Amino acid sequence: MLSMILTKRQKVLIVGAGRACEIKLKVLSAHPCDITVVAKEFLCELDKSIQRVEKSFEELEESFFENFDLIYIGIPLKDTTLIEKLLEKKMVNVLSNPQLSNFIHPCVRDDGDVMVSVANLKSPNPKRACALADEFIEYKKAK
Repeated sequence: MLSMILTKRQKVLIVGAGRACEIKLKVLSAHPCDITVVAKEFLCELDKSIQRVEKSFEELEESFFENFDLIYIGIPLKDTTLIEKLLEKKMVNVLSNPQLSNFIHPCVRDDGDVMVSVANLKSPNPKRACALADEFIEYKKAK
């Protein structure tokens, strides 16, 4: 696994506007990025700074994805043909099927001095990763 910190403003696409989108928006709001959410139905609230595109994933052409740096797919997929094409040239995270992804987004905690990033490598468990990251920050504060 190659850990990295992105240092330039990212153009981020989130496909799906449900609970997974809410979680990603919370994480991404701490970083400089331009966010677009595409969904047929918007089940979560979006800040006015977030661009909305009302379409289903199946309606999108491959060219739609060209301007984005990071792509999060937060919906179940029946056909992965487009994802396989995007993986050749884009950073894609498929939340419903991490094995399809070419990057994972670990849980990150920052106390102003130290940034810690935790990911479960053998079996994805975001809640456990975040609990461990929180424990480290609390441990550091106690020292």
